[in-house]
Amino acid sequence: MLPDIIQSTYKTYKQDTNAIATWLATKAKQCGYSADLLDRVTSATSSQAAPSSTRLKGKARKQAKNGGTKAQVSTPSTSASPDETKPPVYTIRVKEFITLANFIVGFKKQTVQVPEALAKALDRAILLRKQYSSGAGGSIESDERHAYFLGVLEKTREILKPRMPSGMINDRLTKTEPSADEASENQNPDADPNEQIRNIFESLELEEPSQEFLDAPDIKPIERTTSTQPRYEVEAVQTVEEEYIAAHCLFEDVRHIRRFLCQLWTTYQEGMELIAVSVTVNTAIGFIRDMEQDLIQRFPSKTDYESIVRTFFGVQCLTRGHDPGSRQRPDDIINMAVYDLAEDVMLPTYVMLNSLQDVIQGGKAPIYKAGHLGYRNTSTSWKQKTTREKVEDDKLALMEAFSDLFLFADMTSESTLAEDELIRGVRQMKPGKDIPLWLVFAAQCFLDAQHELHRDVSNGFSQLTRCAKGIKSSIEETLRFHEKLRIVNWPKTNDVQFTEQIRVIDQWVLTDAISKQLKKMKESRNMPDPEPFRLLKQYPVMCGLFAFALKMRAQEVNIIFVNAWGSIMYSAQLYNAVRQESLVPRLWKDMEFIIAMQGGDKFFVGDAPKGLEEYLKRYLLSMGYSAAIFAANPRPNANVVSSKGPRSLVKLCAIAELFAGRYCNNDTAVSWTPETIKPIIEAKLDDESEDADDTKTGSKESKPASAKKKKQSSSGALLRKSKQNAQSIPTNEFLLDIANSLHAECVEVSIDYLRMHLRCWKLLRKVNEVCKPRLLHTYGAGYLETENQLPFVVGYIFMAATATSKIADVMVPRREGVEVSSRLLLTAAEPLKELVAGAEGGAVTRGMEEVVGFRIDFSGLEDEDGRGGS
Repeated sequence: MLPDIIQSTYKTYKQDTNAIATWLATKAKQCGYSADLLDRVTSATSSQAAPSSTRLKGKARKQAKNGGTKAQVSTPSTSASPDETKPPVYTIRVKEFITLANFIVGFKKQTVQVPEALAKALDRAILLRKQYSSGAGGSIESDERHAYFLGVLEKTREILKPRMPSGMINDRLTKTEPSADEASENQNPDADPNEQIRNIFESLELEEPSQEFLDAPDIKPIERTTSTQPRYEVEAVQTVEEEYIAAHCLFEDVRHIRRFLCQLWTTYQEGMELIAVSVTVNTAIGFIRDMEQDLIQRFPSKTDYESIVRTFFGVQCLTRGHDPGSRQRPDDIINMAVYDLAEDVMLPTYVMLNSLQDVIQGGKAPIYKAGHLGYRNTSTSWKQKTTREKVEDDKLALMEAFSDLFLFADMTSESTLAEDELIRGVRQMKPGKDIPLWLVFAAQCFLDAQHELHRDVSNGFSQLTRCAKGIKSSIEETLRFHEKLRIVNWPKTNDVQFTEQIRVIDQWVLTDAISKQLKKMKESRNMPDPEPFRLLKQYPVMCGLFAFALKMRAQEVNIIFVNAWGSIMYSAQLYNAVRQESLVPRLWKDMEFIIAMQGGDKFFVGDAPKGLEEYLKRYLLSMGYSAAIFAANPRPNANVVSSKGPRSLVKLCAIAELFAGRYCNNDTAVSWTPETIKPIIEAKLDDESEDADDTKTGSKESKPASAKKKKQSSSGALLRKSKQNAQSIPTNEFLLDIANSLHAECVEVSIDYLRMHLRCWKLLRKVNEVCKPRLLHTYGAGYLETENQLPFVVGYIFMAATATSKIADVMVPRREGVEVSSRLLLTAAEPLKELVAGAEGGAVTRGMEEVVGFRIDFSGLEDEDGRGGS
């Protein structure tokens, strides 16, 4: 379901009208409107229309005459199980809005001020109703009902206007209607309805004490409460115009989300990560599915795309004076005179999908010979094509891809391979089955990506193969290196986690499994071989999701692996010591980068240590030993092992992790909870100040948001600006936050920990080699029994430079008579000097720069953890 922080335009509209009803009823009661007049009526649930109330008699009838006409409000059902923690819900008829508004304004004891939030809710509801009026042309009865509802809302606003904040009185809704020319000039077809019909959290809190309510200048957002104070809802109706409004709102959401996604592909061409765009596009499809499901729950007669679009599109066409069923040519799939209307509701795509679904036979899609249906004209961009050329191009694109899509859906039905909503929808298709709106939207997104990217559409496949080859190469190099070198914490059986990644890469990325299967099928029909990787070359979303899954799986396994060996962790301890002692004049870029990304505390149990004693102490703490080990008079049986265990590197990418289950394990959907959404809301990229800096310096270079980030925080995450008042945001803004956040994490998710491990292990080998004579002199032959104990060499170097000669039974003690000396540290610095002076010192970050497409700036990292350098 949709995250609570966003919602559909229609749901927002319903929330607004319910907020209006709640405020009017509650405020009227606080002003003295008789509770009996509100409560003494027949029971009904909030999801039903309110029944007619019983006729008032005696005292109640007299009160009604004195206080105004009785508002017809239903009481909650007494047959339902009582829930003391939930307030009762009452249903109010629309016509009672005016009665309640008049009573509130007529209250003489104290002037009641209308909160700005309520005024805005009224404006939004009126605006949407007016939009409906401009596009609808239904039956006389339907128009009259709609005009009545609109009139009630406008009359309610007119009554309350004297009590509204001054800034809300002379707004656009109270001005005279503009002329046709002015309306045409001011009309903005691309205006986001989520900006016009703002979200639910601007609604009203109604659980405040009466006097505070009367005096409050504004209303706080609705919060959870255990109060039993009643809430009120507008009567639910199942009328034609209400269904039309719901369809109108849904297609407005579709149109604006589509436009946003098209802009996102343009941003991709300018540098945004493919992973970020792909996950965002597929997330948007999921949001449309949830919006459609919400509409179906409200209007059970609307079960699929056709039932939703039928009346809406028909009315839109008739308003323009066109017959939706008319065709200019026999082979036209729509009335081309209203192509813009049809394209807005994705009607051409639906007609194509429906035709393709009908030719599925025996669970198999038909296979066409290349050119059988014609050839696509790729010489012109989408914007240069005529209306008919656009329809024809989409038809060819979808029909050519359908066989591949259907085959791919069938081949992956039992796998955990990453897949998007389009593949899931195609897998469900069969003749005669209803096609949901979200599947039409998914197919439209497939086509829209090709429209926007044109010849660049295959770049996604190139990026995927580059990513896959990099991961495979790193794994293969690691497996060769460790063919005989083993450790208890990583037995040979664990290598299956690496070999499985190679299998997936070989089977689905570096080999075209779909073309291989199609080739077998075509050979039996004497058809030419299919183009290699034809589907992935025109399917950037799937390429991005594949790359995302490969990187997330690689990061998870690789971090476990490097933690088992400890090479990166303890090489960082040694590097920090020689840097603090000014023994290495240059940065080890790869290590600096990983320390910055992971955070210095992950390595050093706090800030980077300074001084010989501290180097040893932090080394032992990071190894997982207790602080008790440093006691002057330790207890004989003191536990020297910390309950927290050894320090280790952690998985980064908190936001990418939210989507890992969906694309790495093929979970049904992303779990949208307040806790999972929180990182997205708090991860608004701090671009504004940097954009301002670019303006000041005259920089015109266009970069993705995270490409501009240079400095790392102490926790390792990119510095970000928290979003203020992020209780609710428009859908497109939330999608943009997802895209920006995933883009910002593209560096973190691309870190090649395996290659860094190999370089660190080779460094420790070299350090042990150059230090071995002095180590043997200081500790004897037992200091290193096998190569897998190389990380202990760092500890021995530190211990030799301090007065500490023995640390419990952790390490071999210093031999008697051997003086304290830092010569080992001086000797160990030599291999590090060679490493940072050559290309190897920045090989990992250079490889990552090639993957992410921009350079990493180290200028802000030199003093991040207190280490000096140049």
